[in-house]
Amino acid sequence: MDKIIFVSPVNFEALKQRHQGLALELAKNNYEIFFVNPLCSNGFSCKTQKKAKNLTILDLKIPFKAASYPIIQNISIKIALKLIIKKLHIKTSDCILWLAEPSYAEMTNTNWRKIIYDCCDLHGSFPKQKYETWQSYESKIAADSDLITISHPFIKEHFNQNNQKKCLLIPNATSFNSYKNEQNKDYNSKIKILSSGAHYEWVDIDWLKMLSDIENSELHIAGKGRGKAFNQLLKNKNVLFHGELNKNQLLQLMLECNVGVIPFKNLELIKGVDPIKAYDYKAARLEVWAPDIESLYSNKYI
Repeated sequence: MDKIIFVSPVNFEALKQRHQGLALELAKNNYEIFFVNPLCSNGFSCKTQKKAKNLTILDLKIPFKAASYPIIQNISIKIALKLIIKKLHIKTSDCILWLAEPSYAEMTNTNWRKIIYDCCDLHGSFPKQKYETWQSYESKIAADSDLITISHPFIKEHFNQNNQKKCLLIPNATSFNSYKNEQNKDYNSKIKILSSGAHYEWVDIDWLKMLSDIENSELHIAGKGRGKAFNQLLKNKNVLFHGELNKNQLLQLMLECNVGVIPFKNLELIKGVDPIKAYDYKAARLEVWAPDIESLYSNKYI
């Protein structure tokens, strides 16, 4: 059975994204998956948890991490890799590395059977990220990879011509694809609008405020948020803040709402976005309100 060290930028127990979905499908198709959760600092340990057939979750603690400082970060990744090898009793030359976190680029310096880079964001474009640093990580991984999987065609344009030849489009898909029956929704009382996910600098808070000011509306916000404007929005009497929800809690909230919003600002960052929440909203029979994002038209799953 082929072994894959699947290095994810999100925790397996977090809201399901492409990373968890890909890992689960690979496990179902007879690959042995070791899913590495994001590293935690101030420690030195590697714990494993069997999650499903062919799927093991790894939680690592390392003494330090510093993604913004490549020299220090590379040392921390070497430590993490040694912990993984020792815990799993593996030879990297027998394993496939599936890497979806650019700041772990140091891992590609080891002899792997194959290296796959899963790229689903424009790295370096997020707030507080130094573009040159993240591009150096990504350029190294892309050059060392045998295959680059991308979530959106626009992302391909950010690789050089040689690396573009390695790119394979694997679109996102819904987290909640088991919805079978039409849900009973009350469209005659208040209109319930849902915005889920991280409400950070790429989110149009002014638009959310406008929606919350609509007469006879409720704006439900699920997920994290930050900033003065976001905190001010939460004070609106028509806004209900649910915080971070697990997937079952979010599912229940979606089934109670009428509209799902994708409140992105018009930034370079969102040009390569294939918003997973669009699938979730549609699967829950929500009407979707969003800006003019290309993937909402081009992806056959929406």
